[in-house]
Amino acid sequence: MTLLTPVFIGASLSACSNAPARSEHFVPGPATSSLLSLSCSDSAGQQGGDHETVIGGVEGLVLPGSDDPAGLYPIGEASGGKRYFIYKAYLAVSASAAPFATVSITRPAGARLVYGSPSRIGELFSARSGQTLVAASRSKVRLPVCGPRFTGFTGGVIVTGPACVTFEVSSPSARAVTVTVPIGPSKC
Repeated sequence: MTLLTPVFIGASLSACSNAPARSEHFVPGPATSSLLSLSCSDSAGQQGGDHETVIGGVEGLVLPGSDDPAGLYPIGEASGGKRYFIYKAYLAVSASAAPFATVSITRPAGARLVYGSPSRIGELFSARSGQTLVAASRSKVRLPVCGPRFTGFTGGVIVTGPACVTFEVSSPSARAVTVTVPIGPSKC
């Protein structure tokens, strides 16, 4: 079983310009909901803050070195022979975002999030093709607050190639915040 290595983020928040990204569209299937709602049992546990940039109550979205092509891991072919890549990113939601924070990808249309318990992500990652991992991905993930410290979740961002990815983070306790970051060798 392969577990994703947590990627902790420690860079300053920097907005990227809205440079065009790849416009390939992702079609996960007709019965797929756009929201992946996690529970506390999916969490990798509680942890202290690591002095990383917190966006809308979530740390792990400002990705230092994410423009390095070595950070994109091929996950094989999915339906139609299309290649997908994952950028592993460990997200942690602050207790201040209670009861939950929602992370959404607003651009590009083909980018998705896949998160779950470490064992579930390990199962998805070790499947023979990338189709299972891609099918489990969504455009939004709801991360519950599960205690007084940061609650961590294992997963990553799925893209069809290098892209500028725009995330929106919202919660009932804070105003929505947006950030754009490069995934792979893409200039934002």
